[in-house]
Amino acid sequence: EGKRRELISTAAAAGVAVAFGAPVGGVLFSYEEVSTMFPSKTMLRAFFAAVIAALTLLWYNPTGTGKLTMFQVFTPDMPSAYEFPWFVLLGVMGGLLGALFVRWNIKISAARAPGTAFRKKVPIIVEVVVIALFTAVTSFPSLYTQNLSSVTINALFHTCEDSNYPRPFSADMMNLCEGEEPAIGSSLVMSLLLAALVRFLQMTVTFGTGVPCGLFVPSLYTGACLGRCVGIFVKWFYLYLGVPMAPVHPGVYAMVGAAAVLGGVCRVTISLVVIMYELTSALQLVVPFMIAVLTAKFVGDSFGQGIYDRVIELRGYPYLHDPDEHGCDTRARSLMDDDIDCVYADAGTLGDLLKKVTETKFGGFPVVQSASDPTLLGYVHTAEVRMHCEKLLTSQLVQERMRTVFQKYCNEKVDSALDFSPLVDETVLRIVPEMPVAQVHNLFLQLGIKLVLVTRFSALAGIITKKSFVHHMSKAHHGGDGGDGGDESATEETLETGRSRKAQSMAHPEPLKEPQTPAQTRQRLDSMRLFLSAFGGASPAATATSPQTKVAVQGGDGEDASATRAKKSLRKWTNYTTVSAPTDSVRDFHEHTSTVIKQGTRLDKVNMAVVPWLIPALVGFLTATSGSLVEVGSEWLNNLRFGRCGTNFFVGPETCGSAWVVWADTSLFSYLSYIAVSVCFATTSALLVWGFAPMARGSGIPEVKTILGGFVMKDVLEFKTLVVKVIGLTFSVSSGMSLGKEGPLVHVACCWANLCSKLSSRYVENESKRRELISTAAAAGVAVAFGTPLGGVLFSYEEVSTMFSKTTMTRAFFAAVVASLSLRWYDPTGTGKLTMFETHFVEMPALSEYPWFVLLGAVGGVLGAIFVRCNIKVGEARKDGTPFRNKVHIVIEVAVIALLTAATSWPSAFTRCMSTTTIRALFQTCGGSHQEGIDMSGLCDDLTGEPLLALEAALALAVAAMLRYVQMTFTFGTGVPCGLFVPSLYTGACMGRILGMFVAGLNSQYHFTAGAINPGVYAMVGAAAVLGGVCRVTISLVVIMFGLTNALQLIVPFMLAVLTSKFVGDCFSDGIYDAVIILRGYPYLHEPGEQCFRERARDIMDERLECLNAEPTTLGDLKQTLDAMHFGGLPLIASPRDLTLLGYVHADPLRKHVEKTLESALMSPSTPVVFKRYTARRVQGALDFSKFVDETVLRIAPETPLAQVHNIFWRLGVKLVLVARFGKIAGLITKKSFLDHQQQSHHGGHTEAVKDQVRNPNGGPRGLKAPLLQA
Repeated sequence: EGKRRELISTAAAAGVAVAFGAPVGGVLFSYEEVSTMFPSKTMLRAFFAAVIAALTLLWYNPTGTGKLTMFQVFTPDMPSAYEFPWFVLLGVMGGLLGALFVRWNIKISAARAPGTAFRKKVPIIVEVVVIALFTAVTSFPSLYTQNLSSVTINALFHTCEDSNYPRPFSADMMNLCEGEEPAIGSSLVMSLLLAALVRFLQMTVTFGTGVPCGLFVPSLYTGACLGRCVGIFVKWFYLYLGVPMAPVHPGVYAMVGAAAVLGGVCRVTISLVVIMYELTSALQLVVPFMIAVLTAKFVGDSFGQGIYDRVIELRGYPYLHDPDEHGCDTRARSLMDDDIDCVYADAGTLGDLLKKVTETKFGGFPVVQSASDPTLLGYVHTAEVRMHCEKLLTSQLVQERMRTVFQKYCNEKVDSALDFSPLVDETVLRIVPEMPVAQVHNLFLQLGIKLVLVTRFSALAGIITKKSFVHHMSKAHHGGDGGDGGDESATEETLETGRSRKAQSMAHPEPLKEPQTPAQTRQRLDSMRLFLSAFGGASPAATATSPQTKVAVQGGDGEDASATRAKKSLRKWTNYTTVSAPTDSVRDFHEHTSTVIKQGTRLDKVNMAVVPWLIPALVGFLTATSGSLVEVGSEWLNNLRFGRCGTNFFVGPETCGSAWVVWADTSLFSYLSYIAVSVCFATTSALLVWGFAPMARGSGIPEVKTILGGFVMKDVLEFKTLVVKVIGLTFSVSSGMSLGKEGPLVHVACCWANLCSKLSSRYVENESKRRELISTAAAAGVAVAFGTPLGGVLFSYEEVSTMFSKTTMTRAFFAAVVASLSLRWYDPTGTGKLTMFETHFVEMPALSEYPWFVLLGAVGGVLGAIFVRCNIKVGEARKDGTPFRNKVHIVIEVAVIALLTAATSWPSAFTRCMSTTTIRALFQTCGGSHQEGIDMSGLCDDLTGEPLLALEAALALAVAAMLRYVQMTFTFGTGVPCGLFVPSLYTGACMGRILGMFVAGLNSQYHFTAGAINPGVYAMVGAAAVLGGVCRVTISLVVIMFGLTNALQLIVPFMLAVLTSKFVGDCFSDGIYDAVIILRGYPYLHEPGEQCFRERARDIMDERLECLNAEPTTLGDLKQTLDAMHFGGLPLIASPRDLTLLGYVHADPLRKHVEKTLESALMSPSTPVVFKRYTARRVQGALDFSKFVDETVLRIAPETPLAQVHNIFWRLGVKLVLVARFGKIAGLITKKSFLDHQQQSHHGGHTEAVKDQVRNPNGGPRGLKAPLLQA
């Protein structure tokens, strides 16, 4: 079923790709709205399915246009700043209309549900006929409702000035135009408003009736009519006031209004924006779309959920939404089913067991020791047991009266009994009753499990199934005790919904009940005397003992080897601290959310709601400011390599004109001055990095990935790194070295996020909350670097972030919008547009050209893999401590690379200028490039205006590509801020242009396609292919590419090339960022694969542990123990002889509390300390430190597959898991040790240390390295 659901997720993407001609929007819609689990592997397959669907749709060509775009329009320019408040207004109106539709439609659907009075009187077929009649009668009177909705939408979206642009309504725009101007009469406005009202009411009663029906098109229709009316009003308003501004296009408002209403109905964000500009080809409207959709979602969410979630609720479907923060105040004990039907180790006769599993409605049963001993042994699945029983009974040697046991767990061997031990699943997750519901929610949502078992000190206390959890969440039963009360008993309602698992007829008919107190629980287990008097009665006098205990599991290796194996990860990654997302989430709730809700003023509540949005907005603005400074500064400094302006030193040659003065009159001296200035700029950048902030070198993306992967790295995001990064990047880009500013701008944005986090106490001490902010900053960084806000959000999700919740995605969306608006306001390029390499391609490539795009993808993948291998070898050779680095200082290395780059770049016109200038020319078509003011020399025939197909031009491009490729190989990773996006695009653009010239030549001879071959198209596809081969990003790169170029018609070629380059590149190497992470030794956990199922947790767990015991001790001894330890915490066990796992103690909070306590004059090092809740021993005047014990740390069995352990670390963001067997500690796996075992392949080399049938610990003197478990 799990694999089938992966396939269904890919199918959802293909469905949207066909419905709207929007393959990228299909993938995003499947991720954002449809799928619960959407790993990278599923995303790639969904990407592939959407490409195939789009290509097939192109081949069928059902619309006869030869294009995927359903409502292709022409938007001549970006909307002016005066228009953006109107887009916000449209978003508000869309949110209100969406919320109104949801409320009315749900009321109507509830009234006509099966079993209601209405449904009993009116058959569903009659209802459909009446609705159809009503729709036809009300639609006929108006021109705008007579036709199909898509026809009217197409007209509403168009402007009246695009008469030379191909559209299906050039003769008749449905009275929306008066010549070349849009009609603005009041009668038109009234007609459109009436049409919108009619469609809105029709949609309200139609959606959910007895026919297949969707709501996208009628929502778009309603919003388009509404938006067109607003656009007409805005045009009239500004004409009336006489405000001088750019022309107002009502068609633009129609598109934005359509997005707003659909966003208000469905509450989707990023996928809807992509769908809208894939529908309309209006890439210039991406920021207005984003503003309207975000506003519509915020307004709509103020009144209720989106339509799909409300329908799920109405129809009673079990669906688990994303967790909220309020679940941290409720505990698992409030939800667990405590009346449980179990199977015992002595299961009775075969016939009884078969009857039990045949008659039950449950999918399985917990296995416990006996009715009097609730020790949890595992879980058996009903279907497996039933099949095994039936198979046994087919043999004549087996009879129903034969005894069945789980021999592995029996205290004594039972002769002549059937052993069902292999059917026991010991890997089912176990939690404690004190675990917050928010963490339980994450377990179900992120791991996709169907149940968890609740245990306390190895005794089964309850069970929580996914069904019961969803039921209780929907009915708000989880808030019953606020996390402080006792366990709840079953109610009649919960019995009906399956919460209570009633006992059925079996050999042992009594149902297992959870003991009411820890003392009773411990009494049923192994006579654990420490807890017998822990909660009542006097206890004998106790003396203080050492708080620390060393325990070990006897493995196959020697004692020294085991110790070395257990702690090697601590030595390897000493400088990296691991972040625990669940712990931070609970602490954030108790320190901020809960406090504000219970005790905060209205201002505190407003502050709590607003700050998580204000800080991303501030980060977006500051990132745009930094990016604009780098852009303007690098452009000015780059001009100084060639000369200066005689009239104004601070302007470039374009502005200066004839007053521009070159540095030398001869070619030789110009050449030397070019080299000298380039080396000077590069050396300045290297000196700044080496002297003040070494972490500012490189792109910074590997470091950001590591931080977002759950580790703390020093100096990476500090203020000095930010300053040096910005200044150094300006100098390194202007030096002409083969590098780009795009990757470093992501690092700059994340530095701003780290600094801005200090504005709120909620982010200062909470590493996980800060990482959410850093994820949003990464999106803003890419939005500034490429002018593609959507590409930024997707890059943060796909490449940078490990945990990327829907809330984080929405805030990243918001930060990218603010960054884009700020960048447009600064306008550092002087074009007034966000698009860096704007092109004007309106025709789709012919299907006969697609094999060439696949070839470009394959070549790009090979080139990317070669670059990764060569660059990593160069990086290894120049690491600190190598012979090369000992001889050559890093500043000298940078100067030499800059010198060689400048010397080899000067001879060719393609490499002499900045790479972005050449890329812009390579992407253009020869027919319309001259009016853009772009120098196309060497690429176009000056006489005919056709692409130049000469061999000399191809050779010049090949040499330029080779030079940049080699330069990039040595430059990336050197001692200056440097990225690789631009040089990768440059190499691919040259390669693609060469292939385009070759294909154009072939076509001129053999005419395999009727249309013209445009080499600029091949340059863009080649650029995407090489960058994809280097970085191995897919969907985000496709969005970045058509955001960079405005070439929306090339979306399918981009997708083909990027997918091919990734597949080919992955055959030879990792992507560059992952390879750099490995080279520099950063701890980073990749997404889990399928190869881990062979290994178990017992194969890699640290078996030699230092633990705290619950015996009484003193403040001095405890402080000495804490000061000597090198770990973030220690497991807490009952005593040195009783290894019952009680919980986990985090070192830092306890250490701070101990130090603060010792500062008091009333305390001394001899003051006794006790974990009162966990020991029966009493000491007069002892301090109780029980509150520092974290009982919620995840516990797994030694038999848990490594794939499941991997998923726990990857999806839940935990820093460690405790390995326990029958309540006794068996080992510990930290995130660092898991990473180390993965990288070194040590997880397959251990001998099995823990035998399955062993349950009793070996006692020994306190402090000795006694075996924890004995076979």
